[in-house]
Amino acid sequence: MTEAVPIWSPQNSESTQYAKFIEATRSHHHGSTSADLHRWSVEEPGQFWSALWDFCGVIGEKGERSVIPVSLPDSRFFPDAKINLAENLLSKSIGVATVDESDSQCLGVEYSREQLLQKVIDLATFLQENGVESSDCIVSILPVGFEVLSFAIAGFELGAIVASASPEFGDAAILSRFAQLEPKVLIATTSYKWAGKVFDRSELIVEVTAAIPSLELLILVGEEGNSRISEKVRIKSARWSDIPRSIGTLSHTRRPFDHPAYVLFTSGTTGAPKGLMHRSGGVLFKHLSEQRLQCDIQEGDRVAFYTTTGWMMWNWEISLLASSATLVLFDGSPTFPDMLQLFRLAKNQKLTHLGLSARLLDVIKESNLSPAEIGPFPHLRSLMVTGSPLSADTAEWISGELGSRVHVSPFSGGTDLVGCFVGPDPLKTAYAGQMQGPFLGMDVDVWDENGNSCPPDLLGELVCKAPFPSVPLGIWGDVNGERFRSTYFDKWPGVWVHGDLASWTKQGGIIIHGRSDATLNVSGVRIGTGEIYNALEGTEGISSTLAFTQPWNGDERIVLLAVIAIEPEDRDELKKQIKAKIRRACSPRHVPAEIYFVSDLPRTFNGKLAEVAVADLAHGRSVRNLTSLANPETLDEISKLLNEQRTS
Repeated sequence: MTEAVPIWSPQNSESTQYAKFIEATRSHHHGSTSADLHRWSVEEPGQFWSALWDFCGVIGEKGERSVIPVSLPDSRFFPDAKINLAENLLSKSIGVATVDESDSQCLGVEYSREQLLQKVIDLATFLQENGVESSDCIVSILPVGFEVLSFAIAGFELGAIVASASPEFGDAAILSRFAQLEPKVLIATTSYKWAGKVFDRSELIVEVTAAIPSLELLILVGEEGNSRISEKVRIKSARWSDIPRSIGTLSHTRRPFDHPAYVLFTSGTTGAPKGLMHRSGGVLFKHLSEQRLQCDIQEGDRVAFYTTTGWMMWNWEISLLASSATLVLFDGSPTFPDMLQLFRLAKNQKLTHLGLSARLLDVIKESNLSPAEIGPFPHLRSLMVTGSPLSADTAEWISGELGSRVHVSPFSGGTDLVGCFVGPDPLKTAYAGQMQGPFLGMDVDVWDENGNSCPPDLLGELVCKAPFPSVPLGIWGDVNGERFRSTYFDKWPGVWVHGDLASWTKQGGIIIHGRSDATLNVSGVRIGTGEIYNALEGTEGISSTLAFTQPWNGDERIVLLAVIAIEPEDRDELKKQIKAKIRRACSPRHVPAEIYFVSDLPRTFNGKLAEVAVADLAHGRSVRNLTSLANPETLDEISKLLNEQRTS
């Protein structure tokens, strides 16, 4: 192993929220270090999460009990508590700024707390008048911006369950998510901007509305195609601009801690995407611990995390309002008009924290561009990085570009918990290529196949051995919980197995090496192979397909294997047709970078596609469960194709 290179050391650590929390809770743990605090947080979770409630000034009725301590996934936190998520987001000294890609200097539009509050009142009143009640589902197809933010918070106010999709998704990808939920309301944009182009979504809205019979109300954002859409849909429609101003107030009805706030979709290897139901209180507390303590986000900070509304970082970003920060929302391509646009955003919006993907940093570095030329960045304290592992080379490079004062802070988690397992620690030295350690309240370890803790530098499964507040309530439609338990707890009962390969470092940090299961992860966006297969169902000329990711230029790219049923006149033309079908039904992110035609696909004895075996092959790992394959010889053909491509 190469020697770890330090890229950041704590500065003015006593002023951090983390250090202040250590001091505020010293009577419980009698410590002064990160290790002391983490040990206490996992050994005494009731004390820790109760202390976080007090430290962060959570609004609500706390109740007598902080935790009912049983094994995963059955523990409950604050079982007697009552909170309203909207109340906690709106009651702080907050602001919102919006910037879209057409604003080349990122000057943006500023909204005050009062303006956001009024829009939430207007929306909540309008939704209630149209029959939205507690536990109804409401969904959005919107870009990041003021509209989707206020819509979500209005939903929380009413106790509705909120789900979102990004407008570049195709109709099949959206329907595979939203149709499960039987939503009552859809809000959608008639068009969106990306890389200098405008994309019309009128037909998509009509198709989605027609395919979901539970919908009763459509709210249209944008002026393009409004009348045409309203004429075609079968339900009541209203324009965003026509929602009446309300003179009412918000009641902030408080509901149980476990009342669902979100459904977020993560993808399995077969079937429709899994809709994970997330608790209001669990999401709030997990995000408070990460944002206030681990990321040191303080009152008055200005924070932006580049995301779309189809990625969990959008839900993470909403919670920044509970930390009394100004939320800076960016809509559009992060590489338009050039690849340094997010650093221009950081400078001109005076960001204290900027979040982006590791892949974007890799591309900027490979293009020989310099974020330092955009600077200086006198306000920036933290560069938050996720989506895919941040390599040591890129971490060293960006640290040099921004200077030693900026904390380069990679972290890793997932949609499954709407949060993170590991990431920054403001009291510890940061080393290139690794995350600093487990987050507070997360009893994280790396286990070998026998369930033993791995020593440093040995790869194993990333696990969490104890409950935490944002464990999902379950999977939508999984009445008896069997699918939920088999997804995360089947291998070791009572232990969360996340599906990431990881290793400890000698410095006490963690390195994430990629997915250990067959879920595709491209630049931080998790994609289910089932979505791709569904898009190709009935495609003339091919009988079966298998999708996987392959390491490529510091990230992952999707590769598709296809078995030809009828030899086409032109194989290249067939490849174009396959890509077009996937793009149309799913999204541009789902489109494979390469398509290979093979004679057969590896399957288990019960006929299931052996996706994990192919993923192991593509990542240069030993193929697991080889004896379970009915036709292991197919791997030889696939291996030869991959090797030829690597050397070409």
